Amino acid sequence: MVTQLPLDGVPLVKTGPSGVSIRPVRDADVEALRQIERSAAQAFRLIEAFSWLAVGEVQSGEVHTALLEAGTNWVAVDDGDHPLGFLSAEISGQELHICEISVDHLHQGFGIGRKLIMHAVDSATARGLDAVTLTTFRTIPWNCPFYERLGFRVLDEDALSPRLQALLDLEDTHGLRRDTRCAMRLDITAP
Repeated sequence: MVTQLPLDGVPLVKTGPSGVSIRPVRDADVEALRQIERSAAQAFRLIEAFSWLAVGEVQSGEVHTALLEAGTNWVAVDDGDHPLGFLSAEISGQELHICEISVDHLHQGFGIGRKLIMHAVDSATARGLDAVTLTTFRTIPWNCPFYERLGFRVLDEDALSPRLQALLDLEDTHGLRRDTRCAMRLDITAP
């Protein structure tokens, strides 16, 4: 629960959904996930240099379907099984790579993203993988600083695997300037 003080000084209490759980994505969820990603991207409207992301493309239905078939696409749902956010990932070698994580803008700030990431880390651990990786914006508060609080570390250029280097380069060709991005890694310790 977050308490905010509006201009009139009367506290507002912002409460999140109750009973949030994580489950694998189903075929019927795919379009809702695309809508969630569009909704989540609206936060970029507040940052002039990245406002174009608010109207950009979202992950395709085909990609969501391929990742759900691989067992690496999860959705956060409320107690009525309504999707609130999702995390899509892919396994590359001994790493689970987070491709996308989005939470509907009305449900941001309640720990849903954190819960999705912890679920992905638990899944990677159960699969015997070595790490969870992702690429993100360096300075946007709900990106790199958020992941650092969860234990991820920024990889220096010389520590990038060829896969992560190629991914950052590919993102650059799609308008995500290389100097604004970074790759991050969370090493998994054996249970």
